[in-house]
Amino acid sequence: MALDVATDPEHRFDLALSLNNLSIALEIAREANAEHRWKTVGDAALAAWNIVLAEECFVNAKDLGSLLLLYTSTANASGLRKLARQADDAAAFNVQFSCLWQLGDVESCIDVLLKTGRTAEAVLFSQTYKPSRCRTVVGNWKQGLEKNSKGKVARMLGVPPHEGEGDEELFPEWNEWLNLESEGKPAGGSLIDISDGEKENGIDGTEGDMDGEKSIADTTSAQVETEA
Repeated sequence: MALDVATDPEHRFDLALSLNNLSIALEIAREANAEHRWKTVGDAALAAWNIVLAEECFVNAKDLGSLLLLYTSTANASGLRKLARQADDAAAFNVQFSCLWQLGDVESCIDVLLKTGRTAEAVLFSQTYKPSRCRTVVGNWKQGLEKNSKGKVARMLGVPPHEGEGDEELFPEWNEWLNLESEGKPAGGSLIDISDGEKENGIDGTEGDMDGEKSIADTTSAQVETEA
């Protein structure tokens, strides 16, 4: 009854939410077009499992975190792709990376790490999920270190082998990794194995994968100690 006689929009908005009358709350939010009201209605809609309404509200509220939760929990690939672009425009790179990772877009994940200056993380990430790109990323890392007068650290970094160049002794199974990437991935996909959570020692459970991973990780530690 109070909702019917109330005239103040703020009061009616609070009453509508308290009575779970989302249709009136949504109407007031659309009229005000204020982000905090969109966010409030979106939270109420999500609590009521009204996913469509929650999405509309979070989009208008520019609530990237809530949209990430919504799209990942509903496996909305197109929503995640759109959110990744929106997060890029807003410089919310953590949200962008999470979207791309959920989509299995390893190439773009590496690009985000490089764009945000996380070159060391990009090296380890590419070594694990995109070996064919790792050599280029390592090369960029070494060049960046040399430009910043950290040549000693740059020389300590191991480079994956390619056509007789690189540190083959540090990566004895590198060609096997490349073959796994090219032969084992699905069409248009990438080397991410999420089907068996019991494998603890890399792609195929061999100790060699862990040894190769250590070669770059150790040099990363050396860089931290040198910079300190």
